[in-house]
Amino acid sequence: MTSPRKKLNEKELGSLYITAETPLIIDRLIKQSRYTDTDIADIHKSLSKHAPDMAIIAASLSGNILANYLQNIDNEDLQVLATELKHLSINSVEEVGRIWIDACRYGIHNDDDIHDIVHQASDILCIFSSVFMEIAEICNGLDDVCRAIAASLMYQCEAHSDNAQSLLTNAAPKPQKTDLNAIPLPAELQTPHYTDNIVTFTLFDEQRV
Repeated sequence: MTSPRKKLNEKELGSLYITAETPLIIDRLIKQSRYTDTDIADIHKSLSKHAPDMAIIAASLSGNILANYLQNIDNEDLQVLATELKHLSINSVEEVGRIWIDACRYGIHNDDDIHDIVHQASDILCIFSSVFMEIAEICNGLDDVCRAIAASLMYQCEAHSDNAQSLLTNAAPKPQKTDLNAIPLPAELQTPHYTDNIVTFTLFDEQRV
C-alpha cells in the first residue's frame, strides 16, 4: 500500500466510529466496568454484519480503545500487548480507513490500494485475532470485562479472516492485478452516495447493508 497517507480528519474518523458500531459498544462497556450477555451478543452482532474491510476498521478502532484501557492495568505483559495493539490499531485504521473513506465517500480509489487490501485483509485480521487472544488469556481472572471484550473481538476477527480468505479463493474469474481488482468493486463505488450511519459500501465484492 502507498504510504504516507493523508490523515483522517475528525469528521472522517467520527463517521468510521458510527459505521463500525463496535467501538461505541466497547467504549460503553469499559466506562461502566461491567457487561451482560446481551452486551457481548451486541459486539458479535455489530462485527459479524461487516465485510472484511470494515471489520478491520472496527477492530482497529475497538483495539485502540482497549489498548488505552490496558495501559491502566498493572501487568507487565498487558503493557507490552497494549503497546503492540495500539500500534497495530492506529496503523490499520489510518491505512484501511483512509482508502475506505476515499473510495466510499469521495469516489477516489486506487486499484492497487484496493487490490492490496483485498489480498491482505485475511492476514491483518489474523494478527488482530492473535493479539486479542493473548489479551483475553492474560485477563482471565484479572479483569473480566477486558477478557470478555478481547475474547469477542478475537472470535470475530478469526471468523472475518477466514471469510476474507474464502472470498479471495472463490473469486472467479481472477484477472491480473494490472487489469482489475481480484474481487471487482461494487457498482456503487462508481457513483458513491455515502451515508454516515449505514454500512452501504465495501471494497470487497459482497455487500453488507
